[in-house]
Amino acid sequence: MINTKPLTKYRRHHKMQGVLLYAMAYALFSLSSCNSEPPAINFGKDYCEFCKMTIMDKKFGAELINKRGKAIKFDSGECMVGYMNADKDFQVDKTLIVNYSNPTELMEADKSFFLHGGEVNSPMGGHLAAFKNHGDAEKVQKELQGELILWDKVVAIQF
Repeated sequence: MINTKPLTKYRRHHKMQGVLLYAMAYALFSLSSCNSEPPAINFGKDYCEFCKMTIMDKKFGAELINKRGKAIKFDSGECMVGYMNADKDFQVDKTLIVNYSNPTELMEADKSFFLHGGEVNSPMGGHLAAFKNHGDAEKVQKELQGELILWDKVVAIQF
């Protein structure tokens, strides 16, 4: 008679190692996908989800991020608002927009100040620029004219 106890113990040990390895890989993948930084807009490469044009102008750009972390990119704030109005099923977690005064910065749209109209030449002709603070928006308003508004008024505009 052959003793199978050592073989069974061996199999259990390796099965347990496999389960632990799988659990560690899953945890590592989950943590790496929970990056709190929004993905950068790759100007000249990414395209706008709403109008399908390549995102080019670094002073205008926007992102919607859903609760699962999926980011959708836009070439302008007006395209983002248009998408929000068209796709009611997209569950928005964050609305981010490029700071006109500091184009490398994505900021929360609902905490931003906007200049609408005048000589603001945004990509889709919505004449909308976003600013982190009221002072920056006023400075640009003196040059480009337009009306200073907040996010709640931006989303009400039919672009």
